[in-house]
Amino acid sequence: MKSDLSNIGNKSRIIVALDFYPPGRDPFKWWNYILEEVSDIVAGVKIGLPAFFRIGVEGVSKLVQRFEDELYFLADFKLADIPTVVSEEIEQLSALGFKGSIIHLFPMGYESVVDKARRLKHQIFGVVYMSHRGCRLFDELFQTLLEYALSLRVDGIIIGATRRNSIRNARAMLGTKMLILSPGIGAQGAYPGSALRAGADFEIVGRAITMSREPRQAAVDIAKAQVMEA
Repeated sequence: MKSDLSNIGNKSRIIVALDFYPPGRDPFKWWNYILEEVSDIVAGVKIGLPAFFRIGVEGVSKLVQRFEDELYFLADFKLADIPTVVSEEIEQLSALGFKGSIIHLFPMGYESVVDKARRLKHQIFGVVYMSHRGCRLFDELFQTLLEYALSLRVDGIIIGATRRNSIRNARAMLGTKMLILSPGIGAQGAYPGSALRAGADFEIVGRAITMSREPRQAAVDIAKAQVMEA
């Protein structure tokens, strides 16, 4: 799989999030099964701390190695530290096979982080607005974070799919300069295609696929809804 998420080709605009799994299942086996079922449908995979703690570095590495030719792997650790530390974290994640990372922008001073990522051909996606209720500070700082993302020239931003007006505003300001990835489809209340219609490029979907008894059919239905809605 190419390291640039914007060059995915003929796939859906779904990034599947491996955070949850059905009770009683082995997490590694289940997530491996999920990717076997949907690798020809979804564009990428988002792996964060829940999966990292469940299956460890070795498990994550096995998933990446098995599916890296088919899927874009996005590290969702929402990195937020001094630039030197974040640069080191980016290097380690890149070495694991991740093609991109999600970082928090509010620490600022991340010019050197973006430079390091570019040298590694590792994409950076900055959080501008999260998808959950009660994230009041993101509402207050949305414009500031958006302007900072633009000045940093990150590869993309994260705006929750539940924030469609913010997606529209961001797209109007950014034009085609960077990607918008939107989590929050399904369990958090946004419906498939709604973020794409507002201007997002990809929708991040977790439980609607990973907790389904028929994950492939769930992915197919979401992909169809994206096309119809967008």
